[in-house]
Amino acid sequence: MSNNLEGGKSLLTRIKNNTDVSKHLIDLLYKKPDLSFNEAEFLFSVALLLIEEYQKIRNHDKYLLIEYAYLIIAVTCFKTNDFRALYDFSVNYGYYPTARTILESGLIKDEELTINHLISDLEIDKFVDENKVKTYEQNKVFEEILDSNFKQLSFIAPTSYGKSELVFQHIKKNNECNFIAIIVPTKALIDQTFRAAKRNISDRKIIVHDQNYDSEKDARVLAIVTQERGLRLIEEGIVFDLIYIDEAHELLDFNFSNLFSNRSLLLSRFIKLSMMRKPELKIIYLSPSIQNSKNLSLRDQGAIQSYRIEKNLKILKIRYLSRSCEEYIYDLFFNEFIPTGQIDLSSFDYITKVSISFRKNLHFLYRPRMIENYTEKLYSALPEESIPDEIEDLQRELATIIHPKFKLIKYLSKGIVYMHGRMPLLIRNYLLKFIRESDFLQNFVANAVVLAGMNLPIDNLIYISGFKSISDLNNLIGRVNRLNEIFKDGDSLSRLFIPVHFVDIEEYPQYSGTENSLKTKIEQLRGRHLEDVKNPLLEEYNKIKNAEKATEIRSLENQVIENYNNPDFFTRLTKAGAQQILNYTADGLQQLENILMNEEKIIGTENLIELILNKIKKVFFDSFLLSNIFLNSSLEVDTNLFNPGNNVKRLRYDATIDYYRRFLEFSFNGLNERIEDLYKYWTEDILGNNSRKDLNYYVYVGRQFGEVAYYETEAHQGQEVYVDLRTHKYDEDYLYNLAVIKIQTDEDFINHEITLLLSTLKEFEIITENQFNYFLYGTFDKKEIEVLRLGISRNIYQSLKANNQIENIGFDEFGNAYANEHLKSYIDKKTGIEKFELEQFFL
Repeated sequence: MSNNLEGGKSLLTRIKNNTDVSKHLIDLLYKKPDLSFNEAEFLFSVALLLIEEYQKIRNHDKYLLIEYAYLIIAVTCFKTNDFRALYDFSVNYGYYPTARTILESGLIKDEELTINHLISDLEIDKFVDENKVKTYEQNKVFEEILDSNFKQLSFIAPTSYGKSELVFQHIKKNNECNFIAIIVPTKALIDQTFRAAKRNISDRKIIVHDQNYDSEKDARVLAIVTQERGLRLIEEGIVFDLIYIDEAHELLDFNFSNLFSNRSLLLSRFIKLSMMRKPELKIIYLSPSIQNSKNLSLRDQGAIQSYRIEKNLKILKIRYLSRSCEEYIYDLFFNEFIPTGQIDLSSFDYITKVSISFRKNLHFLYRPRMIENYTEKLYSALPEESIPDEIEDLQRELATIIHPKFKLIKYLSKGIVYMHGRMPLLIRNYLLKFIRESDFLQNFVANAVVLAGMNLPIDNLIYISGFKSISDLNNLIGRVNRLNEIFKDGDSLSRLFIPVHFVDIEEYPQYSGTENSLKTKIEQLRGRHLEDVKNPLLEEYNKIKNAEKATEIRSLENQVIENYNNPDFFTRLTKAGAQQILNYTADGLQQLENILMNEEKIIGTENLIELILNKIKKVFFDSFLLSNIFLNSSLEVDTNLFNPGNNVKRLRYDATIDYYRRFLEFSFNGLNERIEDLYKYWTEDILGNNSRKDLNYYVYVGRQFGEVAYYETEAHQGQEVYVDLRTHKYDEDYLYNLAVIKIQTDEDFINHEITLLLSTLKEFEIITENQFNYFLYGTFDKKEIEVLRLGISRNIYQSLKANNQIENIGFDEFGNAYANEHLKSYIDKKTGIEKFELEQFFL
């Protein structure tokens, strides 16, 4: 049928072009609900031919053939209710979890069982680890990685194939390594990995922030940190022996508009510095989507040994609804959209009808504003239901800790939760607990936050908009029906089929904005894709576009690396962080150096937060602006000297400095108090005070929720990152929910951007370590700072302090926090989110 050089795609195209065969296949697989004996025999014969060709072909996309054979056999067995062929295939090709489940679920009748079934089932026992059955390929790759002597290697596997399990096994196997890092891209992944580490690691200190590290005491450390925090740990003197780079495909990304604030640049720097400090360093790259591990290599880094799980136990079941409400089934192997007919429903009625059929639906949109708009429409489309007690309790609790007008409270009454990065992290984690545990919560609307380690029991994906990258889309689809959900006791083997509904709605466009872009995106799921190596620090970067900038970036980054131990001014500024967000030109750097070298230190502690904020404004902004009396007294940025991002450049205004002074002073209050205070500030001090001429009606919320530009001078840039409060003057619900978004936006701004400027003042000894800590934690007390550095929320900390519980927090021999008996008793009496958070940190 083919020679050894023919690939899987080309062979499938030939079959598709033989319409007598392909039409019959499509009818039997997708249209006929039942199959005759002869029809099943035909399908099995096609599957056998594909298997034979799979054995011959050695090309990269040959796995399409075995995957198609697997689909044909599985569909046929489910339609005939005879699972012997699927069992035989699963045993022969190492799909052992499927084979074991078929026998344990009684899907092969007792009278049909043979001695071969029993013998093969005994053989599967060799692939059981802690009650989990591994595939042949999974078991083989795990063993190879655990026994590998390569210093640099990658583990590429579909989502839910035991990455975390492998990491902790590997750490135990390399127990002689004293300083280990797991580098993750987000705080949500830090939280999840930290919880898993607490269950698996007991012989070293687990830290989640650079400030948790004590260079004098900590001899054995597992650092679960972002690349930014990892770099600061290097600053503190850690020399890592072993590093895991989670979600390693993010190393490929780069935005030339941001230059020094690219997180892939910081990750590249972290890897390079770690290798420079420890030549025998071991690095493990982890990703569900990298096609070629060579693409991960930094310049002059050397080869990365690749370990990959190719075969996927899951089978995609894709449907597509067009904007004109025509529904199609998509055959990924033939790249064929098979019409099922015109749907006599609106898009949202269709979505409602689909979602009712599943236990947990993930609705995916990429923009937070779209998420909230979509959730409102989904809420209107869903029927009323009887609300269970635990959800009513949750509604009352959210009304207390956030605000009664928090819109999510209403959506919970119809089993909907929405989530995005502008929702407080603790609230997100608490809601995830309910999504996992409550059968009532059937619909989860979210964006890329779900890729940050949210392991949820999702059994249907409704994809509305998002993702330029097909790798990210595959990663998202991998979140549906995770393997531990498919093969857990008593669950249905039918969850091998992964339902994905792509729904094209005009008001929620894709990034490209073209009408057919969603359909095109579906087609890209077929087979492998070429990776776009955008990071100029990687060996495989070869772009002509931005070549000059790429050369400049490589030169400047080499300068930072070479001067790291004996830094010049540029390196000091880059290490501390200011250059990441302010982007000074050569002239600007010269001017800033003169300012920093001659600036007076801050003395004393009185009004310290106000003094530091004013110092930030004076040092980094005042001398770099152009005063323009013709533009509402706006202070324009002098782009010949620096080019700060939209968020941080607000610090050039006195009103902004005053706002953040006030924000930090109230930061230890409960979230509900802070929301109420912000609402009153907007409605009484700003919208309600017509006598003042210096009022600023514009609130910065970022691109996710921004509606207008601040001044006409910025409008031409298209940066609609503000909300004009006057537009929403009489919309109380909007303003209260905007307050939730604004508080989280400002928390992130302080943690991610102001802290970089703070670190720079500390680097140049304008503020002290103690002053730095006070700004961030509001106390000089070392024990209190140690507790706050764990990541505990400020209002929970205040509650512990008020109840004299700080003294009941202990630290073990490695420096890990734990609760003594008094604190355990205190936690046991708590309820709701307070108990949830305390248990995360101390039990």
